[in-house]
Amino acid sequence: MTDNIFKYTDRSFPDGVPSDADLAGIVLRYRQTDQLRMYIREGNEHAACQVMSERFQKGGAGRLQDELTELKYDLVLLSGLMGQSLRDAGIEDLHLERVHTASLRKIESAASSDECRSLAAELAKDYCSLSRLQSFHNYPPLIKEIIFAVDMDLARPLTLGYFAEMLNVNSSYLSGLFRKETGLSLTEYVTARRVLRAADLLLTSQLPIKTIAEQVGISDVHYFSRVFKKKTGQTPRQYRERHAGNHEP
Repeated sequence: MTDNIFKYTDRSFPDGVPSDADLAGIVLRYRQTDQLRMYIREGNEHAACQVMSERFQKGGAGRLQDELTELKYDLVLLSGLMGQSLRDAGIEDLHLERVHTASLRKIESAASSDECRSLAAELAKDYCSLSRLQSFHNYPPLIKEIIFAVDMDLARPLTLGYFAEMLNVNSSYLSGLFRKETGLSLTEYVTARRVLRAADLLLTSQLPIKTIAEQVGISDVHYFSRVFKKKTGQTPRQYRERHAGNHEP
């Protein structure tokens, strides 16, 4: 007999018939997968994160005896399915490969079950950000590259010079092209995306405001607070206190 190298939990059913609870769990798992793929195609970040939260909540019965291994397997599976959904929707293979590779690296480095659960929503957000590219399909390739890069890593120094060097083009040309296509300067676009991501983190995490500022690419927390208030009319602390109670987890 072959050794059970994956340490599967015994899932055999008496008389070959699953219990009502087992059957409900199976149906729910596949329904969640279908929902997730639909929300990713739509770019519905909130709904996708909600499904991931439900899928990876604590206390669910596992199919493997090693919980960390099971969670990682499920994340890898869902990452592939989310990517395939976006490929079916017309997202370019190169962009998909970048996100999927980054996802696999994050999954591999997760050292605990709690890290995997936190990572689930992060992966959903990454694929929803990629889904947004579909709405920019008429943009020139240079602009799509910038939009993709901004959404994937807001912590980088996302300046005009950075992108001009990355894309090997003249900075003045790139600046004019970006404004022409989007109606915004590159700085305005990056700032808007940083504030939007920060607002999401303020409501969906307990991270300190300084940490959130760093995660969205602004190292000076005082400057971050000024930028955030200019865009939203509230300081980060006020925003968290006034809106957290209305946010659905």
